Amino acid sequence: MPMQRTFRAPIRQSGAGAINPSLWTLESPAAQQAAAEAVLSAMPASPGLLRLSVFRGLEDLTLFILSQWTDAAARDAFLATNGTPRAAVDEAVPGIRRDWREPSSPYRSFVSRERGEAGCLVVVRQPLLRSDPQAQRDWVDTVMAALEADPHPPAGLLSATFFLSDDGAHAINLAEWTSADAHHAALQRGTDPRAQHGSIGDSPLWRAVRSHPAIRAEHEVRRFQLLGAVEP
Repeated sequence: MPMQRTFRAPIRQSGAGAINPSLWTLESPAAQQAAAEAVLSAMPASPGLLRLSVFRGLEDLTLFILSQWTDAAARDAFLATNGTPRAAVDEAVPGIRRDWREPSSPYRSFVSRERGEAGCLVVVRQPLLRSDPQAQRDWVDTVMAALEADPHPPAGLLSATFFLSDDGAHAINLAEWTSADAHHAALQRGTDPRAQHGSIGDSPLWRAVRSHPAIRAEHEVRRFQLLGAVEP
């Protein structure tokens, strides 16, 4: 069955029990666009695959590749046999640097009352001091408590979906915002000096997010825009 192109990529995908997100860095804008097209063209329909989406980094020459699966068994079976057909992609676009890949499972989601179209995907990759599945959940619970208690949620935030990496070493937040500008503005709301990328709140609950004893201070915050997706 051929894959169908689409320009929608909801993060809170019904029936998705596992994801395979990865970050690539390219050598030029042309290579960035060519690699995105190569991935979308090369991905085959596979048992359990719900969608493969490709996002362009808004501030650098990265691509965020996100595949959503019914469950981890289907995802891992695909990865064990062929993964995204790497040879075809590398032949089309030499020089891709694959920075990381984090097979993960969904844990919790926050959905705001704001309505609008998602114009920016914000990816937060938070490393832990050591692999600890309980600490993964505890940190996400801390973020969720801050979001749910905030009387004035940041303008432009549509949803935040949290995933736990299979290795227990990272928590990942895939947040849908109306625009990158809205996310930039939200990061000015807090003043916690431990928040290297800014903070969207200054309450004790928000400060507890950055002072959590299980996390590393260094973390990634990246903004992306959807280039396209394919579905079976």
